[in-house]
Amino acid sequence: MPQKKTPSRAAMLLLTAVLSACGGGDSDDGSGNATSALRVASCGGEGGPLRIMPLGDSVTQAEAGHNSYRRVLWQRLNAAGCSVDLVGSRTGVSSGYRDSPQTSAPNPDFDQDHEGYWDYHAHELAPLVAGKVGNARPDVVLLHLGTNDVLNGQSAAGIIAELGSVIDAIRAGKADTHIVLAKIIPAAPDTAGTAALNRGIDGLAASRNSALSPIAVVNQAAGYSVADNYDGVHPNASGEAKLGNKWADTVLAWRTH
Repeated sequence: MPQKKTPSRAAMLLLTAVLSACGGGDSDDGSGNATSALRVASCGGEGGPLRIMPLGDSVTQAEAGHNSYRRVLWQRLNAAGCSVDLVGSRTGVSSGYRDSPQTSAPNPDFDQDHEGYWDYHAHELAPLVAGKVGNARPDVVLLHLGTNDVLNGQSAAGIIAELGSVIDAIRAGKADTHIVLAKIIPAAPDTAGTAALNRGIDGLAASRNSALSPIAVVNQAAGYSVADNYDGVHPNASGEAKLGNKWADTVLAWRTH
């Protein structure tokens, strides 16, 4: 994936100073565009920790007894010298059913905050997203969504339209959010359906990409098989590692200093 061209450190610092002098730009909650750009370009080395929101369904939330991809993501980014804060209104993992109480991951040695919802569809998440993003102020959102929609028999075109609404909601919450949009992992009940959805992801990203809020596509389906799922749908340890490492690779590709 080609790296996004980012202004030099000196240019960003100058812009920050100008905005501050004018009474705009940076704020302590990280909402200023200049500070957010610095965090992404430095992977949290400047302007405070890089705030990353994992957003989606049960693949993001994970089930009791499983750590989720978020642990591998956290480990990879920290090992690469990044300063990272995973953010969201939820923490831990699901008890394994919709809107269930959350519990700690079996290896709780990572930041467990997230915005994952077991059994949710894209159209159900869309009305929640602007408020969640507005509260958490992420610099980056990792979006893996659409599995439940596919398994419910919805058309790929319909799911793509709803994912577009989720992207709009992310930007309504924070206009300069960097978005990493996944081609989703295969689900054993309908691998043809997940593949059909994935064929529309590049077009969706291209149509919604912007300089202020760039969209990077990560192909989480490539090199991933249903054998990487413990129940045909949800990642086992090998699946979590594949997902976490690809998310991390994409975030690190934005680092320019």
